Parts: sequence; structure tokens; C-alpha cells
Amino acid sequence: MELEESDVYLYDKIVEGWERTETERGVPYYICHKTECTSWNHPYYQKIIEELDEYRDIRYAAYRTAFKIRHIQKRLKLHHVKLTAMVEMFDCHGYQESSDTVIGCEELQDLLTSVYQTADHSANVTIQQAEILAQLLQNLILNLFDLDRTGCVRVCSVKQVLVILTSARLADKYRALYKELTDPSTYISCSRLTTFLQDLCQLPDLLQEGAVFSGDVTATINSCVNMGDSSGGISEDQFYSWLLREPQTLVWIPTLHRLAASETVKHESKCNICKTYPIIGFRYRCLQCFNFDMCQQCFYMGCTKKKHKLKHPIQEYCLSTTAKVDTKAFLKTLRNNISKKHRQKCRRKYLPVVAESNLFSHTTGLRREPPAPDIHNTLTQRIQQLSSAETQYTESADNDAFSQHRHLERIIEQLKEENKRLQEKILTMRESSDTESNVSGGSRPLSAVSPGEDPYYKTPIISKLKSSNQPLSPIVAMKSPEEETPQSRGPQYDSLDYLEVSPSHFTLPSLTNSRECLDEEEAMDALVNKMQLIFPSNMSYSAYSLSKCGVEQDEMLQAASTIGSAMTDFVSEAIMTHHQ
Repeated sequence: MELEESDVYLYDKIVEGWERTETERGVPYYICHKTECTSWNHPYYQKIIEELDEYRDIRYAAYRTAFKIRHIQKRLKLHHVKLTAMVEMFDCHGYQESSDTVIGCEELQDLLTSVYQTADHSANVTIQQAEILAQLLQNLILNLFDLDRTGCVRVCSVKQVLVILTSARLADKYRALYKELTDPSTYISCSRLTTFLQDLCQLPDLLQEGAVFSGDVTATINSCVNMGDSSGGISEDQFYSWLLREPQTLVWIPTLHRLAASETVKHESKCNICKTYPIIGFRYRCLQCFNFDMCQQCFYMGCTKKKHKLKHPIQEYCLSTTAKVDTKAFLKTLRNNISKKHRQKCRRKYLPVVAESNLFSHTTGLRREPPAPDIHNTLTQRIQQLSSAETQYTESADNDAFSQHRHLERIIEQLKEENKRLQEKILTMRESSDTESNVSGGSRPLSAVSPGEDPYYKTPIISKLKSSNQPLSPIVAMKSPEEETPQSRGPQYDSLDYLEVSPSHFTLPSLTNSRECLDEEEAMDALVNKMQLIFPSNMSYSAYSLSKCGVEQDEMLQAASTIGSAMTDFVSEAIMTHHQ
């Protein structure tokens, strides 16, 4: 990814609308708010992977894989990072050789950023670009070694992949790999070699080339072990010899370096198929046909012309050739056409460990991709759950409110019924009280009153006479209460003399009636005064008093009769005045 001005504009356009976030374990993932989707992959990294489709028409798996890895290497600017500088940065962060520790995503991001800051000055990698490139490389490493997105990867695995992708000679890379794999006895154990092969096979597997270069690595390990006689492990010379023979599982590594070496090489030859001149990159010469050259594009596509066949032996040139090399190739071609005995067959440039029919298979690997967190779908589900919960709560609240309303209505009805019963009871008690009041309010005869009992009903005359402290004569002619009727009794005077003391009926006298009673009381006072003038104060009306006084009985009766007549007239006059 050459982040020049045009590339920066393209990068900004691609990442527009995307947001980088992290899981609880610190694993980065990306959210697009425009399309409401989430992905583990950086949007620009995804574009780089999509660009690899232009190499799908290459016929041979080793070249196809090498071209894909080279494309990623250049896009991530790893070809500007020196192998020695990368190793030094690992050492500075405390990850020395043969380190089996694990590293988290945050530490990995810081480590990769520092690695990019050691790039060549010709790359012009700024701090901001180093952070972006570190994010893309981190994305690649997590896709290789942390499919489940646990947030941890082995330092040894990261370092081995960077040894392959950084810039160095092939021999220097082999030495660096040997230092990473050796134990203190300077030998490589079969278990460490197995882990090493499995880690490196993840790279072609990620590029959908796992059908050829991945799978069981037992045959590859056996081919390395069988080359030595030491039982303690794999020695350094044995390891180098095995790699130089280019085992089929790792054949894409030397092919990648030849591809990188021939990218800018120009051959002073013309392609006999597409007529391209000069040939840039790989140049292929047929050792069966005379003076028949092909460019790398025609060779990868399996193009033929005239008598040239795909089964003819081919010589590959990644660097410019000299006249001596061309002459040597011409002599080989001449010998192949003249003598069948010396006719060369197309030799393999690698150590085969699987069937040849599987070598050119272009089957997509069965690599399991981790499911990306769908934050928008999660939010939608949470919103639906909240809406459902709110609906249920609303329905429950409505039901509770309705139940409470019905309960209150029942309570109100009960209170109304209770109020009605209380009112009926109060009316009944009032009627009973009025009845008792009427019964108890009637006058009883004086003879029915016990000596120590005050009568409920008293006349004004008796009350006045009692207050005057004068003895009463039993011969005074007064009408009996039993003989009185409501019509003869006349109206009841609303005065204190007629006050009924029953607790169920108590009525205060009105102002008008009270004045009338006061006039009657004044008249009664005048009558009493007249009686006191007529009769002496020590006069007794009883039989005992008469006998004591020695007064004749006829005179007393006459006096009593005169007094009774006067009192009757006075009372009648008073009553008539009251009625008027």
C-alpha cells in the first residue's frame, strides 16, 4: 500500500463511514453506520484481499501463491522493512529469540507500529501512516493465528511470518528461522518443526491455496528427518539442505523471492506468443523448440503456439542473461531435438511430497472465517426486547389500574350500602326517640309523683307558690291532669317552667313565648302579694292548723272559696289573653 497522495485519497474514501472499536478483550473490529454492518476486517484490508482476484487465472499454484503474497507485502509496505530492524524491535520490546510467550492486541499494535517506524527513508512512512499500516498488519496476523478472536497470539508465530514478509536475502531468512526454532542443544525438535510448518501454512491457507500447501505436514517432516542420521533432532546443515531442496509445502517461499528479484528485470527478448518486447519479469525459454521465448503472463496462462506444447521442458530466467547462458540453452535445445537418449524431460524444481495431480489444483481452502459481531443487529434485538418489555409493562399496568378501579368501585358500593344502613338506623333511632319523647313529655298526676321525686311537668302556679315558701292548702280546687285534654290544656308555653328534662328532647324557649311567660310571672307575683295581704304569714290550711288557730270552719271555707274563685278567674283571664 504505497500511501502516496492518490492512495491517501483512496484510503480516506474507503474508510469513510467506518468506525474502529474493540471488544472487551481488546480485539478490534469495524462498524459501518451507512450499511449497518460489522466486520473483523479493516475496510482497506478487505479491499487488498479483493484485489487478489486478479491472480486467480495463474495456472500454477506456487506462482499464484507467490504473486498473492507479494501483493500483500507491497500493499503493507513490508518490503521497505529490513529483517534485522524487525528483529531488533522485537528484542527491544522484550521478545527475544525462541520466545513462546503470548502477546495481546494492544501490545501487538504498539510493537508493529515501532517496526514500521524503522522502515527505509525512501518509504516516507509518517507516524500516522505507521499506525494505519500497523492496524492492517495486525488484521492480517489475527486472521492467521486468532480465528476465534481471543485477543492473544504467540510471539513466535508472529515473528516467523514477519521473517518471510520483510526484506532480506533468502539465506538470511533461513538463518533467522533456524534461530527461532532451535533449542539450547542447537537442534530442532520434530514438535517445533511441526508447529513451524503449521504456522507458515496458515498464510497460503488464508489466500485460499490451502488445498496444495496446507493440510497434513507429516510427509514434509519425514522428508526432513530422513535426510539426517542424528537422533537428537534436526541439525543446522540438515535444515538448510532440506530448505534448499524446496519442499512442496514451502515451495512458494523461494518462488516469492525469485518473483521479487525479477520484477524490474528487462530481457532483450520478444515473446513469441504475445509479441511483447522487452520481456519484463520472468522469461521462459522452451528447451524443445528453437528460439522460443515466452513472457511470464503467457506462461502462467498456459498459452501455446505452433509446435510448442505444455509438456515441453522449460528454462526459467529471473535475471538478465548473458551470451554464454543463451549459448548453453541453445545447445540443450539442439541435443533434445537430435538425440532421444539425451532428450531432457521437464524437471521439478521442488521436492514433491504429495501427488502431482494435487499440485495444480485450484480448489478453495476450507478455512473457517470467524463470525463478526453484528452490533446493529444486537441493537435491534435489544430495542425489540425493550419494546416488548415496555408493552408487557404497559398491559400489566393497565390491568393493575383496571383491577384497582374495580376494587375501588366495590369499596364505594360497600360504603354506600353501609351509609344507607346507617341512615336507616339513624331514622329508626330518631323515630324511637320521638316516640319516647312524646310518651315521657305527657303530665302525670301529682298524686303519682313520689314524695322525693320532682315531677316532669309543672304548672306555673305551683312553681311560683313553691318559690314563695308558702304552704299549700289541700282544699284548693284544681282540675286534675287526667281530666285535661290537649284542647283544654291549650298551647304548651315554651318557657323554663315547661322545659322537659328528658335527654332525648330538649328545646330552648323562644324569645316571644319567654316574654309572655314573664308577664304571667309578674301577674302571679301580684296575686301572691295580694294573698299574703289577705292571709297572715303564719296561717295554715291544714286541719291541724285550723284546730290550732281556733278559727271557725265556715269562715275558712268561705275564704278558701273566695280565693279559689279569684284564682280561677285570673287563670282564665290569663289563658284568654294568651290565645288572643
